[in-house]
Amino acid sequence: MRKVVLSLLVIIALALLANVLFYWPASIDKTALVRAAEKYQVRIIRDEFGVPHIYGKRDVDTAFGLAYAHAEDDYRTIEDVILATRGTLAAVKGADAAKTDYLIQLMGVWEAVDEGYNSQISQQTRDIAQAYADGINLYAAKHPEQVSNFALPVTGKDLVAGFTFKLPLFYGFDKVLGEVLDPATPRRLAIHGEQALQFTGKQQPEMGSQGVAIAPHRSSDGKTRLLINSHQPLTGPVAWYEARVHSDEGWDMAGSTFPGAPIILHGHNPFLGWSNTVNKPDLVDVYQLQLNPENDNQYWLDGEWKALEQRDANIVVKLFGPIRWTFKEPLYFSAHGPVFKLEHGAFALRWAGMGETRTLEQYIALNKATSQTEFEAALAMGTQPSINYVYADAKGNIAHYYNAMFPSRVEGWDWQSDLPGDRSELIWQKYLPFSAVPKTVNPPSGFVFNANNTPFVSSVGEGQPTPEQFSQTMGIETEMTNRAHRLIRILNSSEKLSKADLQRIKYDLTYDIESEGMLSFQDFIRAPLPAGNEDIGEAFNWLSQWDHQTNTENPHAALAMLTLEPLLDFRHREDNPDLIESLRKAQQYLLKHFGRIDPGYGELNRLKRGQQEWAIDGGPDTLRAIYTETDEQTGKRYAVAGDSYIMFVEWDKDGGVSSSSVHNFGSATLDENSVHFADQSPLFVGMKEKPVRLEIDDLLQHATRDYSPLD
Repeated sequence: MRKVVLSLLVIIALALLANVLFYWPASIDKTALVRAAEKYQVRIIRDEFGVPHIYGKRDVDTAFGLAYAHAEDDYRTIEDVILATRGTLAAVKGADAAKTDYLIQLMGVWEAVDEGYNSQISQQTRDIAQAYADGINLYAAKHPEQVSNFALPVTGKDLVAGFTFKLPLFYGFDKVLGEVLDPATPRRLAIHGEQALQFTGKQQPEMGSQGVAIAPHRSSDGKTRLLINSHQPLTGPVAWYEARVHSDEGWDMAGSTFPGAPIILHGHNPFLGWSNTVNKPDLVDVYQLQLNPENDNQYWLDGEWKALEQRDANIVVKLFGPIRWTFKEPLYFSAHGPVFKLEHGAFALRWAGMGETRTLEQYIALNKATSQTEFEAALAMGTQPSINYVYADAKGNIAHYYNAMFPSRVEGWDWQSDLPGDRSELIWQKYLPFSAVPKTVNPPSGFVFNANNTPFVSSVGEGQPTPEQFSQTMGIETEMTNRAHRLIRILNSSEKLSKADLQRIKYDLTYDIESEGMLSFQDFIRAPLPAGNEDIGEAFNWLSQWDHQTNTENPHAALAMLTLEPLLDFRHREDNPDLIESLRKAQQYLLKHFGRIDPGYGELNRLKRGQQEWAIDGGPDTLRAIYTETDEQTGKRYAVAGDSYIMFVEWDKDGGVSSSSVHNFGSATLDENSVHFADQSPLFVGMKEKPVRLEIDDLLQHATRDYSPLD
């Protein structure tokens, strides 16, 4: 028996060793990575806040420098992004990361990239992607102690694949996938001719964003103004990183980007600028398949059984130390897309942007656009699955574009329900043209905005799109956010808008009386407190005195925000919440952690960075958007998302551009020893900005470092 056990152990050990040998990362030739970087010439100038300003003769030089500078400040996150995009994150992080690796293979990201990289993407785009990859590789070669060889060498394909993978997640592809996999989620099969359900926009973004553009005739001084104010997690793979890029080939952008993105995602150049906000039209379709009861690898389509395509998802998972194991999970595909065989049915998915590899090319065109015509031509490339654009330019044009890849769907079906999987005419193949996208361009009101609300309310008065102009198959959102209600109210209350007015609007701390949450709140406090709840009588009276504000000194806001969380915070929103029970829990929470129900709101609402922390104004779905997580020990709530990178842009009557900005922390994203780890946080909590130094002479007077990566 002992010999048998020993034999089994030897076999297992050999099997493990085979995996270790196969999946142990190959030794990387660091010298080759350095040689690959020698063809680039770039100058990086760090301003007084450590923000990199990157100057290159060619676009590729600038992309190379952007990658190197970003890696200096946040290499670890960039590496994680690369590993996730490759579907190899679990090989480094362990089993918890396996679901991301599985999703990459399910979505067919690398099949699309391998097929389209050389045939669909221009040489210019591939060169910029590779230059950015070379910048990361150079940093890795110079700092091997920070690097996992599983990530090296980074290639241009890695950067292109990142867009193919991540962008569908912005409009909620992963949420729909989760609903399909959950047997408790009710399914509804669409029937042809049955009236389509009105799309209510309940797929609201968990946080939000906003952008505002003001035309010269609505400004107090004739300037064109733009507010850029996306709301993202404060750290991690989709946290903002500020940079300025400049090349002699016409690339000249200031703004912010994500780890692993070789361009500026939103910001401005000398001619124009834009703010992005998340939109979530209906861009995912679920098909109910009929599988052959005698062969469940066949499905019924157009009157005959068709074979499912099958392949394995091979997921390498770190077990412990150097030991890794390959887990195999079968993947199935029909003509619709990936297929799930589940106990509650068989389902196929199809989504906007599946297999799309040209998104970086569109972003480059947007970065280099010099007019509204060129900007719209870039949008018309139609490679971004979703994302709103709030636009302004030096000539005084303003616009809101409800940009998305809208599938060209058959009319007469409720596309918000499951579709029958046996009819090939329901498997859409094309997208609607850019001309079909809802847009508001130069409205008479002189302003446009978006705050994750319906595109049918993007200004006031004439010039806005109306629901009757668009097919219900597009699934366009119809909801309003609190932020949208506030923007309408404040923007429309002033004849002329100054820079100070726009700043006041951006940092508004109010919940609007017309918002859904506040209407429910008013109903709650107007009704008498039911008998048997005397224990919360004082708290109820205190709550009823709240003025809907979220300023740090406010003595009512802490109780209000804790009580109304299921109404106000998208992450925890409930239908018809029990506000009496919520108030009771809020009272208990405040008494436990603060000893009273009326602490100043800033005692509860905090921004933390390393060992420092500050009181901060704002709350969920206010224009000063702050989303928090609770420290269970102290009871304080620390900001984790929402307001992060904020930018104000102005063009004067002669077309001259200037801007100011602020980041929630600072340019040194991970280095706690850097002076730039949290040097912008006091400005951020004080609701102030710093100048963006667009002229090199001005920049050099405030430079803290001036260097080349190859020095």
